[in-house]
Amino acid sequence: MSAPAGAGLRWVAPLIAFCLATASPAPLGAQGKIPTRNMAIEWSGSAPALSFSVPDFVTPKVIKKLDSGLPQTLVTHIYAYPERGQKPIAVSIRSCRVVYDLWEGVYRVERQQASGQDSLLTPSRAKVVGACLDVGALALGDGPSFARHRGQRVYFAVLVELNPLSPETVQRIRRWLARSSSGPLEGEAFFGSFVSVFVGRRMGSAEHTLKFRTRSVTVPR
Repeated sequence: MSAPAGAGLRWVAPLIAFCLATASPAPLGAQGKIPTRNMAIEWSGSAPALSFSVPDFVTPKVIKKLDSGLPQTLVTHIYAYPERGQKPIAVSIRSCRVVYDLWEGVYRVERQQASGQDSLLTPSRAKVVGACLDVGALALGDGPSFARHRGQRVYFAVLVELNPLSPETVQRIRRWLARSSSGPLEGEAFFGSFVSVFVGRRMGSAEHTLKFRTRSVTVPR
């Protein structure tokens, strides 16, 4: 028995509408709603030192990864942006490689940041999380970088990632840290605008992410 003429066509319009709805990107306003958090900011002249922690990054999924015995990479990106502008004023990155030794029952941690490299051997997951994710009095950028923004409004933004899926990205981070992260950011396309890094960043670029920004503050004169 054949279907009545046009019966199949009743599903075409809803199907097309569904496909368009699922394929179309979310409006920029919806994507751009980055949560705001408080952060301790101490100014030494024009240069800021930042302190914060991200305990909510450590979900059951992250704990399972850290305890798996396989190498895990935790990367924390810290940015400063002018309130009116997209180009970062300064950037700092901390990278942690964590491997849980299933036989010995200890975590082996290799940490790399602007101040250098160090390692940690501990049976405590809490110490691993603190070493990799707690930021205390981090000097971001230098005086001259922020001196150009004296009296102006700036904000700070943080992106934390578990296992960025591109090995090239991880290697690029390590090369940048190894050579020096204190220099100017001129020509560093790797450090994009706030929109490209925090709003337009491709979903799924890491196994787990957390991102936030502060409210704007004024750079001391």
